Parts: sequence; C-alpha cells; structure tokens
Amino acid sequence: MANSERPRPGILAGIDEAGLGPMLGPLTLGLSAFRVPQDREHVDASDLWRVLQEAVAEKPSRGEGRLVVADSKVVFKRNAPGWQRLESTALSFLRLAQPEAPAELWSYLSQGLPQPDAPWYSKIPSPLPHKVDGELIDEHVSRLAKSMAAHGIEIVEACLSVLPAIDLNLSFEATQSKSQTVWIQTAHLLAQVFENHGHEGLHVIVDRQGARKHYAPLLERDFPGHRVQRLQENNRRSDYWVEGPSGCMEVSFQVGAENQSLPTALASCFAKYARELSMHGFNRFFGEQQGGLKATAGYVTDGRRWMIDARELLEGLTLAERSLVRER
Repeated sequence: MANSERPRPGILAGIDEAGLGPMLGPLTLGLSAFRVPQDREHVDASDLWRVLQEAVAEKPSRGEGRLVVADSKVVFKRNAPGWQRLESTALSFLRLAQPEAPAELWSYLSQGLPQPDAPWYSKIPSPLPHKVDGELIDEHVSRLAKSMAAHGIEIVEACLSVLPAIDLNLSFEATQSKSQTVWIQTAHLLAQVFENHGHEGLHVIVDRQGARKHYAPLLERDFPGHRVQRLQENNRRSDYWVEGPSGCMEVSFQVGAENQSLPTALASCFAKYARELSMHGFNRFFGEQQGGLKATAGYVTDGRRWMIDARELLEGLTLAERSLVRER
C-alpha cells in the first residue's frame, strides 16, 4: 500500500525495553500511546515534543520545571537528580493515564501480566512516589493535562511489563533464544494496543534490539487472520502494514527510536522506572538480611561481585538459583 493510500493514524504508540543485558533482576518493557487530532495539521511521533513543549522537554535542564521525555539513559543517572527526573516523568504520565489506580507499581502492569512472586518484589516502595514529593507529581500532571488538552491530545495507554528471572529462564528454555523471548513480550504489548486501538488507525514505533531486520514472519505468526505487508527493511528501520479484523496498524522497528518518537522515549522511561524500582526492592530485601552488603544494579560484572559477597547468605536461604540468576 502506497503512503498516500494509508489512512492517517489516530493513535501514536511506542514500545521499549530496559534490562536486556543484566544477570540479576527483571527484564522490563514499557508501552505508551497517544490519541492525536485528525482535524488539523498532521502530527507524528516526533512532533509531540514540539506540540507539548509547555510540559515536556527532550533534554535535562536544571530548574526548567518540565518533564524530561527522552531515552532513559539520558533521563536517569544513579543520583538524586536522575531519580527525580525519571520518577517525575514516568509517574506523571502513568498517573494521568490511570488517575484512579492505586499508587503502586503493580497498578500499571500490562493486561494479563501477574505480579512477580519472588520475595524481593514485596520490598518495592509503596505508595509511590518514592523519591519525589507527591505534590510535585500533582503539579506535573496538572500542567501536562492542560498542555495535552489544549492540543487535542490524549494519553490512552501507559503500562509496563516486569519479567522476573524465573520467567525469563523458563522462556529461554522454551525458545532457546534471548531475542525470541524479548519478541514474545513485545508482541504481547503490540497485541494489547492493536486490540484496543487498531480500529482508530495505529502507528507503533518499537526500538529495534539487535540486528534483526525482518519481522514479517513474526507478525504473520502472532497476528493470524491479518494481512502483513512489508513497507521497507534496511539497516536503520523495518516498517510493516498490518490490517485485518483488529483494524490497521503500521509498525516500525527503528534503531534509536527513543530519539525519534516521544511515545517510544516515554516507554523507555516506563521500563527503566520499573527496572530501577525492582532493583531497589532486590537490594533492600537482601540488604536487610546481610548488613553492609553493597547494592547492585545487576549487570554482569557487578552481579558476579554481588553473588560472591552474598554467597553465605544465599546458601542459607531457600531460593532456587533460577529465580535469582538469568541463564542468558
């Protein structure tokens, strides 16, 4: 289908992940989606930074007072300002999308995903916010709501997925592939937003992981009864048109999508927020049982250091190693 023949999308969405490489802690994903007006100048995913500039910014800037929506590596550093930026951005959008949800991480899980049951997840801070004053979040939500309303924009999806080590290991065993495991979780979010909003016309931009260029077979498998058309496949992006009973969806897998799509950048922040809160719970759980145990972010080199430091503690706990350490 030629570009001129495809209907203008009514929904702009993004999906991204955090924590693909660590050996400890969960893999997390985020999804955000915005309804954009159809009766005025065309707005695409990169335009949303400009349209919502009263409330959001692309880069951190001291004292600016706006929410920073960008690749989570830009938004978050392991210091007080980094935590404040990340929590302000993620929680303000989550609250705006789900104002009646209880103030805890599990309120924002994607449809059908259970709360992890490993004991350290019970140590995640609740109620939220954790690092930012609640009144500041309220101010951000109010400013964001006003900016979006002024431009006829609405956030219609804001959620996250948390896949603990045990679930990842079971999936690795079944798929024999880290990339296939990540795809299964990505497809879950794609299916959710497609089912909910495909009838409005949908464009989803997903940050590409790894070197995969060809997604048509996966889309054909996971969206049976829908026609999948390749629009382009190259080193930078792979675009597809999916059409059928659920509606129509253009889905783009792009290198560095967080820098080109506000919904994808926001999804990156959701995923990172869930990952960092999960690791906070992890370190709090084990730190309460072994005084002086240095916290870990879970990446391989420091994760191995942590496993050595916590060896005697772990030997005394009834924990299956598969629930703690990733096998890929």
